[in-house]
Order: sequence, then structure tokens, then C-alpha cells
Amino acid sequence: MRVALIDSHLRDPAGRRRLGIGLIVFTLTVALVVTLYPFRFTFRASMLSRIDWRLYDARHSNRDLIQNLLMLAPLGAGVALLRHGRATLSRIAAEAGLLGLGTALVIETIQIFERSRFPQAADVWRNGVGCVAGALLVGVCLRRVSGSHP
Repeated sequence: MRVALIDSHLRDPAGRRRLGIGLIVFTLTVALVVTLYPFRFTFRASMLSRIDWRLYDARHSNRDLIQNLLMLAPLGAGVALLRHGRATLSRIAAEAGLLGLGTALVIETIQIFERSRFPQAADVWRNGVGCVAGALLVGVCLRRVSGSHP
């Protein structure tokens, strides 16, 4: 029964779009709260020196890598739900990638001014890749469910 309900929602374009928008809003809200808490912002020039500009550092933990890859994957899934049937899979992946990179860039930029956070350039590409992966995974699943190849 539950599988049939999920299947009917995924096949219905309006239901799929509602689910996609809900997932996008939820993911953005959670990502902003989790990455910017406790919301103690200061505006000093010295804060810029806290940025870790390395795109890769072997000393970064695997846990941090996995968390960053997974954090915006639901955002990419929401983009795929929203755009399925209206764009190609490669276009959906590109849109998700741009949205993921933009979101991560905004978050990391705001973290410059949050005393307890440490912004890293590596987090931007990791979040972007995770967002694309989420979009591709859901996009491929939706293709199989709908039997179409837009």
C-alpha cells in the first residue's frame, strides 16, 4: 500500500513538484540553521584570516568529507523532483550543481562572521558535488519509475 502511494506521488507531476519544493525549502532551512548556529556574528576585518583556502587537505577527516557530501544531497534531490520531465538529466545535474555551489558559498561566507565556525573552501566543492549526486540519484530513479528518458 505504501509503495503504491509513493509511486502515485512520484508519477503525478504536481505532487512531485510539491515534494521537490518542500524538500528544497526544508534542506535550505536545516543547512542554514545547522551551519550558522549559535548565530553570534561579529564584523571585524581579522575574521578573514580564519578562512581555510585549501581545496583539499589530507588532514581533513573523512567524517567531515562525508557530512559535506551528504548535507546538500537532499537539495539536489528536490531539484530533480521539481524539474523531472521538464529538463534533461544533465540539465538537472547542472542546475543542482549551481544551486549547491551557490548555497555553500553563501553559507561559508556568512561563517566568516560567526565566531565559533571555521569556513573552508573545500566545503564549497564538497557540498556542490553532494547536491549533484542527490540530483542524479533521484533523476535516475524517476526515469525508471516514469519509464521516460527526458
